[in-house]
Amino acid sequence: MFAATAFAAAPYAALPADAVEDSGLPPEYLAGTAGAAIPGGAAAVWTAVVTLHGADVSAQVLGEIVVEAEEGTARVASFTLRPPAGTAIYLPGWTGRAVTIDIAAADSSGPLYPMRLFTGVVDSPQYDPEARTVAVSATDDLQGALDALSRQAIDSLIGGRWSPAVFDASAGGWAYAQDRLSTVRASLDLGPDGLPRLTPWPPAAPSLRFTGDHVLEGSLAVNLADRQGLVNTVDITFGYRFPRLKAEGHALTYSYVDMTGFSQYVIDGKWFLQRSQVEGAISSAGGTVVGAVTYTPMPSSPVAVGSGFWTPNPPVDATLCMGFSAVIAYDYAQTVEETHAVTVHCPAAVTATGIMRQAMRGALEGVYQDAEGWETKAKLYRADVESVQPQDLPTVVSGKTNGLDPTLTADTNRAAATAAIETLIDVAKARIWASHRRNTVSAAVCLNPVIDLDKTVEIDADGIHAIGKVQRLAHRMAPESGEATTTFSVAICAVAGVGTTHPETATAAAAAPAAGQTNLPSSPVVTFNNGAAADHSFTLEFPAVSSGERAAATPTIASTFSAPLVEDVFTVTL
Repeated sequence: MFAATAFAAAPYAALPADAVEDSGLPPEYLAGTAGAAIPGGAAAVWTAVVTLHGADVSAQVLGEIVVEAEEGTARVASFTLRPPAGTAIYLPGWTGRAVTIDIAAADSSGPLYPMRLFTGVVDSPQYDPEARTVAVSATDDLQGALDALSRQAIDSLIGGRWSPAVFDASAGGWAYAQDRLSTVRASLDLGPDGLPRLTPWPPAAPSLRFTGDHVLEGSLAVNLADRQGLVNTVDITFGYRFPRLKAEGHALTYSYVDMTGFSQYVIDGKWFLQRSQVEGAISSAGGTVVGAVTYTPMPSSPVAVGSGFWTPNPPVDATLCMGFSAVIAYDYAQTVEETHAVTVHCPAAVTATGIMRQAMRGALEGVYQDAEGWETKAKLYRADVESVQPQDLPTVVSGKTNGLDPTLTADTNRAAATAAIETLIDVAKARIWASHRRNTVSAAVCLNPVIDLDKTVEIDADGIHAIGKVQRLAHRMAPESGEATTTFSVAICAVAGVGTTHPETATAAAAAPAAGQTNLPSSPVVTFNNGAAADHSFTLEFPAVSSGERAAATPTIASTFSAPLVEDVFTVTL
C-alpha cells in the first residue's frame, strides 16, 4: 500500500476493459488502467474542470472538490468558489443552474482527456461574507429526472412487475420507479453524464482490479452485516374476494296418470292437472324453465269409461296435461374468499442463520359490474321475459350445479389478482437478496474516474480478496495540494460460501380452484292433490341449496418459492 501523496506506483493490473466508446480518450483511460491522477511511471499531473451555467469556473475553485454517489440516491457534489473581487452576482439565480465536473490531464495547451465525474444542477449556494466565497452544493436531481419520465419510459428502463393492488395506482415518476425497483434485483441511478441506468446486483466480470500496490495505506476496511438485519423468509398473505355465479339444472319428469289407468282415474272423479298450475308452481318455487315444458297431452280420441265414454274437448284439453317433463334452472351467486399463503425463502440462508422472517399482506376485491340484481336478470332472461342476456350466464347442466366466474373489471379480475401475487413474490425475492448484500469491502485509490456504481471491482490486498459491484463512492480533488483520491465500497452478497449460486423458483402464482361442476344432492318434490274432494293444488319444492354451494367459500392456496442469491467472492487470508 502507499500514501495518497506518493504518486509512484506499479501499473494497474489490466482486466477485460469496457467497450471503448468513440470519445477520443485513450483506451487505457476508458479501461481505468491509466488516467490523469493515476500514477503510471511519470508523475501524474491532473486538473479539475468545473463549469457553472456553461462557464468554466475552474480558476475560481478554492479548496476541495467532492463528488459522492450511492446506489439508489442522487449523486451530489460540493465545491467552493471565490469569484473575482468586484464581481456582482445574484445568488438566488444560481439555484438550478447546470454544473459539470471533470478531471483531466494537465497540459500546456489546456485540459487533456477530460473525464466526466458529475453532471447536475446547483441545489444550494451559500455565501460566506467574511471569506467572500460561495459554497456550492449540487445534485444530479435523480428524483426530478425520473419524475420527468413517462410510465412507459420507466417500464422500459427498469422492467420488473407492478400492480395497482400492491402499489399506489396514481403514482408516477420517482414513486412509480421505486415501486418497480422493489421487484428487481438491481439499482437505478444517474451516471456521471446525467443519464439514467439500471445495474443488476449480480456482479459482472470485474472491469478493474486493485492490489496492495494501488490501495492507499490505511484505507482498506471490511464491514459485515449484522444478523438482525437479515431476511431469509418472507410470508405473504393475499386475499382475493369475488362473486361466483351458479346454475342448478333440475331435470324433472312427472306423470300422475297414463292410458292404462285413465278410465279408472275418471271413474274415481280425480282432477286433471292444469298446465298453468305447472308453470305457476315452477315460478313460485324460484325456478325457471330452460326452453319449454314438454306436456303429456290429454287423449285425442274417446276413451271407454265404464259403460260410457270420456270424450275429448279440445279447447279445454289444451289447458290440461297427464304429466310433463322439463329442465328447471335455479340461479344464484356465491362469494369466494381465497387466501393465498405464500412463503418465499432462501433455504441455504435459513440453514446458515436460522429463520429471519418478514411478512407482507395484500388484498383485492373483484368488481362485477352486473352484480346488482343478477339473479333476477338471469331468471327473466331464461323465462324469455327479457331479451337481453346478462353479461355472464352459467350453462345449465342437467343434474349438476355448474359454476362460472364472471367477467370482472380489468383491475380486479383473476389476471389482476395473479399479477398482484407475483408482484409481492418478486418484492420478497428482492428483499431477501438486498438483506444479504449489506456486507462491504472498502478501499481508497488514486482518483480513478472509471470507478462508478455500474462497475464490478476486484480488490486483492492485505489478505482480502473480494469481487463485487460498487455500492458507493466519493471522488475527492484538492487542487491546492494536488491530492486526488477515490474512496469506494463494493457490496458483498454472502450466505454459505464463496461463489455459490442459490437457484430460484420461477415466479408464477399458484392456481386457485376453478368454478367447476358438482352433482345435485336430490330432485325436486312434486305434490298434486288430485282427489275429488281435495283442494286440487299443485306444488313443486326444490331441494335446499347446500351450504357449501351458496355460503362463502374460503379456500386457502399455499405455495412456496425459493429466492435466488449469487454469492460474491470474498475471502480473508490471515
